Amino acid sequence: MNLSKRSISRAAPAALLLAVLTAAPAFAAEPAALDSRVTPPPAAIDRGPAEGSGYDSGIDVSHWQTHIQWRQVAKEGIDFAIAKATDGTWMKDGWYDRNKFRAEKAGLEFTAYHFARPGREGGSVRTDARLEARWFLRHADLTRRNLAPVLDLEVSGGLSARGLQKWSLTWLRHVEREIGAQPMVYTSPGFWTGNAGNTRAIARAGFDVLWVAHYGTSRPSVPARRWDGNGWSIWQWTQCGRVRGVDGCVDRNYFRGGDVSDLTIRKLSTATPT
Repeated sequence: MNLSKRSISRAAPAALLLAVLTAAPAFAAEPAALDSRVTPPPAAIDRGPAEGSGYDSGIDVSHWQTHIQWRQVAKEGIDFAIAKATDGTWMKDGWYDRNKFRAEKAGLEFTAYHFARPGREGGSVRTDARLEARWFLRHADLTRRNLAPVLDLEVSGGLSARGLQKWSLTWLRHVEREIGAQPMVYTSPGFWTGNAGNTRAIARAGFDVLWVAHYGTSRPSVPARRWDGNGWSIWQWTQCGRVRGVDGCVDRNYFRGGDVSDLTIRKLSTATPT
């Protein structure tokens, strides 16, 4: 709704308020930037975009969801769960151990993500990345039957695009050496374009499993030239899905492939089994 200066000056306060409230939903539903965390309209929350029809369905959770009834979640047709394990070098999610135990017990494919806080702790970008990788590995407690872990990239910590690329590759390679499989990368098109220079270096280094966040669309945009031709593997299509067993909003995801278990550490392993 466009209001001219003349109409605004003549409008009564009550009419102005009504006009503003009437216009507000249109702005709220508009996906401004590719990485904007815009909540889809209620009608789109539960069924999801048609692009995801037939794909395995998952949720990702953290301490924000508190108590989750995982058996109920499994009955709702959710195939996999990704839970926050750590943040930076100082925080372990207080609900992680419970989420991991209960989700696995309910029969869901499971893995953990690390919320990255890139910087120069320890004196350099690479040292900082290794410290965060070690913190994650210490607390995630993943086994070969779990899905590959995730590096969640949403903040740059003030690093340049080149610095963020170096930080990310250091974290990913450190975790790969420890678990014998390549981790996934989580990001949004807007963040990757604006903070990582839209680089294809990560995908070209072998980290080709992308979990992309893009809301309010029937088909996600994929940065880095469709992740160097690999496309998206997991699509986080809303931050306000509804699933029985979870109170309130929860992030919902689709896996593009035949079976999400194809992403287990065992199947992605680059090391010789012992």
